[in-house]
Amino acid sequence: MPIFRRGGSGSGGGSGRPGKKRPMGGGPGGGSGGGRGPGKPTGGKPFGAKKAGGKKKFAVKRGGKKKVLLKKKAPAASIESTGMEALYLKDLMDAETQVVIVLSSGEEIRGLVRYYDKDVFSLGPADGGPKVFLRKESIRYMYEAED
Repeated sequence: MPIFRRGGSGSGGGSGRPGKKRPMGGGPGGGSGGGRGPGKPTGGKPFGAKKAGGKKKFAVKRGGKKKVLLKKKAPAASIESTGMEALYLKDLMDAETQVVIVLSSGEEIRGLVRYYDKDVFSLGPADGGPKVFLRKESIRYMYEAED
């Protein structure tokens, strides 16, 4: 079965080359058979159209409005993914800046940041005493102490 028809209007004449493409369905000017053979109805749908039972691009709501498919927004960058928290703690370590940490219970602890991790960091007193490990979830906030 040829896809292109020869002869007739707009199809290249007698040059032997195929002319303009025509849809295989029974659209305007398509003829009765649509190029599928004699006696086979096409149903008037263009080539590649979905059948009645196929999936639709848009779901219809009760009000008759089409549901618009939106792109999902990228999640907001977390503190760990930006690296700004680690950079700040590293700067505090390098500069040996004394900090005050206020715990969830309201207690204040003063010292120097000695070590930091994703969940924990260590605070050591300025005089070189033992380090205290604090979980970040138990901290309310932290600020730099004024000298």
